[in-house]
Amino acid sequence: MKNRDSLSFDAYAYLACKDLSVAELLNILLNSNTQIQYEAARRLQFFRYREIKDIVKNVLLTSRYSRHRELAVFILGQIQNKLDKSELEEVLSLLIDFINNDKSINVKSSAISSLGHLFHHYDLGEEEFCAIEEKIKLIWQIHRYSIVIATAFSSAFFPKRDYIEEYLIKNLNSRHPKVISWIVYALKEKSYHSKSIETLLLNRLDHSRIESYIYIEIAAYLISINCEQIIPYIEDMVLTQNKIDDEIYIALKNNSSKSFSDIRKIMLGKFQ
Repeated sequence: MKNRDSLSFDAYAYLACKDLSVAELLNILLNSNTQIQYEAARRLQFFRYREIKDIVKNVLLTSRYSRHRELAVFILGQIQNKLDKSELEEVLSLLIDFINNDKSINVKSSAISSLGHLFHHYDLGEEEFCAIEEKIKLIWQIHRYSIVIATAFSSAFFPKRDYIEEYLIKNLNSRHPKVISWIVYALKEKSYHSKSIETLLLNRLDHSRIESYIYIEIAAYLISINCEQIIPYIEDMVLTQNKIDDEIYIALKNNSSKSFSDIRKIMLGKFQ
């Protein structure tokens, strides 16, 4: 085996954790540095819930250290073995409890993201969301960076709501590209679009570099909703760039609107 110095730390962390028992992984979570803790938490997600339930509920979630609680709710959101109905209800209840009652912003945001993962993985819908909707109303009122990112991510998997769309639109004014990126993801996944969304995103393009990832993501979304005002931006990109991002290429190729036909032909002729 290669020695530790020749491996990236991510690879080292993976190899160090991949064959460990639940007890050994718990020891890492309680006593090691951040990166190897994260890998240990990921490995615990491959055990059945009943195998890790005790350490998650009675050790990690009760720890006075917020890092332990943050890892616990991270584990709960992405358990790889399918949860049965009662287990899923228990996990949802735990996440909602920590969203509402934990004092740590990092724990809250991790729990919100885990809630989104569960809605996505188990294809939860209107009935399940109605059952928890009032219980998680707090998340739309906390304007902290990590909370907004987690809420934008989870909004991609919650049922459509006018107040969720309003929340996403409001946060399009964020100065943080990562926030904008996750909001655009949610807008696209749930097919939210309006003139106000178009205006805000076009304004964002005017203040972004053409080669930046956020420019690409916004432009691809606007193509997908047939926003004709994006055409001059795409023309500039296609005519002046030596290559075109895959996301733009796919969005424009898949757009069958007549309004985009000229620029689509130019792009396909230049880059196909």
